[in-house]
Amino acid sequence: MKVGVVFGISEIANPKAFEKKASEFLMSLANDFEIEGGLFVSSKSDTREVDFKEVDIIVLYPLTGGTENALKEFAYYRKPIVLFGDSFNNSIAAAIELREYFRDLLIPAALVKNFDELKAAILGYDDMKELFNKVLNTRLGLIGRISTWLINEKFNLPYVHISLKKFYEYYDATTEAEGWKAVEGIVTKAMDIKEPQREDLVKTGRMYVALKKIIQDYKLDGFAIGCFEMLNKLNATPCLALAMLNAEGIPAACEGELNSLLGMLIVRRFFDKPAFMGNIADYGENHIILAHCTAPLIANYILRSHFESGKGVGVAVSLPKGRASLLKIRGRKAVVA
Repeated sequence: MKVGVVFGISEIANPKAFEKKASEFLMSLANDFEIEGGLFVSSKSDTREVDFKEVDIIVLYPLTGGTENALKEFAYYRKPIVLFGDSFNNSIAAAIELREYFRDLLIPAALVKNFDELKAAILGYDDMKELFNKVLNTRLGLIGRISTWLINEKFNLPYVHISLKKFYEYYDATTEAEGWKAVEGIVTKAMDIKEPQREDLVKTGRMYVALKKIIQDYKLDGFAIGCFEMLNKLNATPCLALAMLNAEGIPAACEGELNSLLGMLIVRRFFDKPAFMGNIADYGENHIILAHCTAPLIANYILRSHFESGKGVGVAVSLPKGRASLLKIRGRKAVVA
């Protein structure tokens, strides 16, 4: 198992005063693990002297306080992190600050203060390596912008931003024939088609083709799209295209809702189930009603228009009756019911 190790010292500290402590730490750790790095860092530029892309876990040892800004740069690697702190020079205080920083980024981070705890934490992460990689190695995309009314949207995971201008380039590269071919089977299987006309169906099919190409070119595991701006440009919405992608196992959220996307991704990755991104329409003592213009096509469905605008193609899916789980994520907070 390969472990990356970095020591943090403040810019006003003398590195020579910590060389013996660092050397003994590395020697002890090397008895059980393959070690990479082992350097002192005091600034952001110092962190560029090491490459931890191939390590399994990163151990950060802030030997002094005032090292947080340098050591936080190791979030870049999105690897599980163990913070080692001791009782001198504000080491533990710095480690606690760093632990919270990494956890806010949904990077697993543990604080330890002796070698037994350190070894246990490293081995514990190794046992859960496959589980962590399902999230840490995920590549998410945001097409367009987060909808302006999502005032509580806080999202700290890295994502690829793709402009709507780029999306329109992909869309314009599709043909009407491709669009119809993409949705023809969906249209045939629909229980009914209410408002949408053939032109609407072709447009949403072209959106589907464009989104599939973006997913392929940008190597995305899932994406959220700011869809309302498309109404003026295309006079259409991607509701049906998102429903098709979610049914295929690709988490796809609308309105640029990245936290909803993360919840959908977790459900898909860990439970292999499609998720329905719903707004609360009503509630009571023993019930809750969720509604949205898109849902995975996993049961009988009717093709409708987009609810707010009356344009494009939305879906009304007869989801299976039975027990359901609700998941809400906001930053590090999650509510499951």
